[in-house]
Amino acid sequence: MSVKAQKKSRRPAVTQEAPEPRIALPDPNALSVHQAWVVLAIGFAFGVAVLYEWGQINGFPALTLWGWPWQDLGSLQIGLALLAPFLLIAAVLWVAHRGEPRIPLWILLATLAAAQLAIEFFSVLADPRGLERISAIVSSANATGYFTDAQRIQHIRDWMAHFLPANLTGHAQTHPAGPILFYYVFVKLFGQDGAFWGGCAVGLAASLGPLVMYGFAGLWTADRNVRLVAAAFYALLPGMTVFFPEFDQIYSIFSMLLIGALVKALNLSRGWRVYAFAAGAIAFVATFFAYNLLMIGAFLLYYALWWWWQAGRSRAASLRVLEAPAIAAAVSGLLYLLVWATTGYNALEAFRHSLHAQAGVNQHMGRHYGIAIFTDVYDFFLAAGIIAAPILWFHLRRQLKGREAGAAALTWIGVATVLTVDLSGLLRGETARVWLFLQPLLVVPVAIELARLRWNWRLAMFTMQWWLLVAIKAKMSFVEP
Repeated sequence: MSVKAQKKSRRPAVTQEAPEPRIALPDPNALSVHQAWVVLAIGFAFGVAVLYEWGQINGFPALTLWGWPWQDLGSLQIGLALLAPFLLIAAVLWVAHRGEPRIPLWILLATLAAAQLAIEFFSVLADPRGLERISAIVSSANATGYFTDAQRIQHIRDWMAHFLPANLTGHAQTHPAGPILFYYVFVKLFGQDGAFWGGCAVGLAASLGPLVMYGFAGLWTADRNVRLVAAAFYALLPGMTVFFPEFDQIYSIFSMLLIGALVKALNLSRGWRVYAFAAGAIAFVATFFAYNLLMIGAFLLYYALWWWWQAGRSRAASLRVLEAPAIAAAVSGLLYLLVWATTGYNALEAFRHSLHAQAGVNQHMGRHYGIAIFTDVYDFFLAAGIIAAPILWFHLRRQLKGREAGAAALTWIGVATVLTVDLSGLLRGETARVWLFLQPLLVVPVAIELARLRWNWRLAMFTMQWWLLVAIKAKMSFVEP
């Protein structure tokens, strides 16, 4: 080696500066400017109609003999209360859009969870009735009845052994023992104050939804940006705020965990039994709190059939598609047998009585099937903030035209699940609340579309969603003591 070469080799290496965060280029499959304006126009028109209490948009009471009552908490007051949490969400969206690698993912998800929790509590603080409203709702026999029945428990094993929904209060008549036992713990710990602390615990658990949504969206895509957009949109769903502090906020978490566990149990080559066992445990907890979560079985059935077909209908695929659900069902059944052996709780008898009670509720409502199949879907989109409907429509149109890549099957299976629940007529009534566990199936395809937009359009969409949340919270009453 020459002296010149040796000197050259001794030069210190030049340290390269970290590259600037890359802003994602516009996606050619994103909503067109015309489509984006259509979405915003629909959102604006709906929001104005809510603020001025126009027509039948509070649930079509003239058709269904029922609707969400109007109220006036002051849209400006609610908007100011929810502004700070929205700015936190917007900050996370900006970081996701920039593709900033220096901010850990856990900080972004924790920020979204904190934002949703703040939205829940700030919306109550902005209400003239204040935090006392949490206690009033939880302790009300008319609102849910769980806390009322929890206070009556004297001997827990004797109560479990003689559990009958017919002897319960309000909504508890159509539910298993889980919600009552939840508040029984708070009655024992705090007495009458357990209504407040139990309601706060429900809100805290619900605020974990964005974290679970981030993982759930991973079934569709590995793109961090899309998954964060999904988590952010979930935090702004009106249904996750206006029903605070009811358990329906948590049921969507159960549905995401159950779907995620069984989908992985089918797709993994190793360790899949762990997810099948986990699915069984999740199904046990979910159905111990609410029977409507059994309708998630429609999604799991459709997905299993699609997966089996895609796997070539081989013997191995046939065994997997039978074995994974069988393991989950066995685990759930064994857990119920354990509860029965230790407490005398008869889950099948409780379920039978709940079905009878629900049939009575449906008959009392007197809702015509041909009308309800449309108004129930409307109520479902009302809880989503209404602009999710046109965004989903444009998304599905693109898929039909063959311009959509990725896990399109999951989206269509999700839509088929919602339609199955609707057409079955099994979950009639306050579908903005009762169908909250189906909202994740809507959120992910909507997030895929929003993640494709330029930053200014994406911010406009999320601002519209926030404004609709403010309008709906300020003008419609969803939970009253």
